[in-house]
Amino acid sequence: MKLAFRLVAVALVLIVGVATWVGVARVEAAAPPAQLAITSSSTWIPASGSPPAVTPPSSGSLAVDGVIGASPANLARADAASARPIASIAKAMTALVILETHPLSTAEPGPVLTITQLDVNDYLRIAAHDGSVVPVFLGERFSERELLLGLMLPSANNLALTASRWIDGTLDAFVAHLNARATALGMAHTHFADPDGLDAGTTSTAADLVLLAEAVVANNSLVEVVSTATATMPDGTVVGNLDQLLGSEPGWIGIKTGWTPEAGGCLLFAARRPGPLGAATVTVVGAVLAQPPDSTFDPQHPELGGAFQTARTAVETSFAGYSLVRVASSTIPIDGEVATPWGEASGVALDGADQQVLVRLGEPLEVSTTPDPLMTPAGDGAHAGRVRVSRHGEALGTWSVVTTSSFGGPSVWWKLLHN
Repeated sequence: MKLAFRLVAVALVLIVGVATWVGVARVEAAAPPAQLAITSSSTWIPASGSPPAVTPPSSGSLAVDGVIGASPANLARADAASARPIASIAKAMTALVILETHPLSTAEPGPVLTITQLDVNDYLRIAAHDGSVVPVFLGERFSERELLLGLMLPSANNLALTASRWIDGTLDAFVAHLNARATALGMAHTHFADPDGLDAGTTSTAADLVLLAEAVVANNSLVEVVSTATATMPDGTVVGNLDQLLGSEPGWIGIKTGWTPEAGGCLLFAARRPGPLGAATVTVVGAVLAQPPDSTFDPQHPELGGAFQTARTAVETSFAGYSLVRVASSTIPIDGEVATPWGEASGVALDGADQQVLVRLGEPLEVSTTPDPLMTPAGDGAHAGRVRVSRHGEALGTWSVVTTSSFGGPSVWWKLLHN
């Protein structure tokens, strides 16, 4: 009997000891962190309203995109899926392939090629049919930059053929190169039959050509070429850019004009305007095909007038659809709280630098939240997570989520029961 009593007493002592040890361990253990919970929407429209609609041309095709950073947005489409002859717009792809094969840095002349008898024959044949040419002679030396300027400014068909042989050895190989590059750009409804666009079998759609325009404006060396007003060829001939909007329209980059009787007036165009107060630059790119003549710009050569009119109006309307907004801790719509398992809670606010951002009217931005554990006790203004504001997945800025009130730690009883 005495032995049993002693065993029970020992067991009780052990139980009490273990319980005491567990209790002490629970009381001394760190409390679980407070957690951030956001209840607000994952999208935000900072500039309400609708952008003005781009007026479609009465005939032909039009496609316009707006590009901020790496994010293109569809601004206008009018019969943009119809495949049509593109005339000398084809030379924009020819120039892109040249520069991707032999990249140039700013103002660099690049490698030199020597004019052959075949190049001279091309020049004489095309000139005899009143085609666009830059004069060449046997043994003349062109730098890559001079070749590009002659190709793109006065739209020299003979230099497109010269470039073809220089890049890929034969005309057929170069045309295959153009079609492969079009496929890589996603231009699924485009076919090149030649590098200069004289062949009516060189066709594309306005929607496809916008993809080409976006590739052009992403290549700084090509932008430098197509936005040049005049240039001097190796023999001293001065050539001028056929894009008559260059120099007269704010931020106009140009790209490439085109006209044949089959294609009508065509223009691959771009304009770039910096946002105010350091906001990102907006680039409007577009393609207009099969436009009728209009003598407004050049009474003696009205072939491109309709294309110029359509492009200029489309660009002005497109830029009017952007608004400068302040993306800041006080404007980003965030609702939620930081709460502890023992029942304390705090509202949230954002902390971080303001951003001036150009957005399309009515355009939603993405607002995503990443919680970070908050150990207690903590004062107000404690970091509890991060908010990222993006446009089409491209980050515009990140802000810290902070508490608006302080937290104490849990009570001893809560720790004993839950920790």
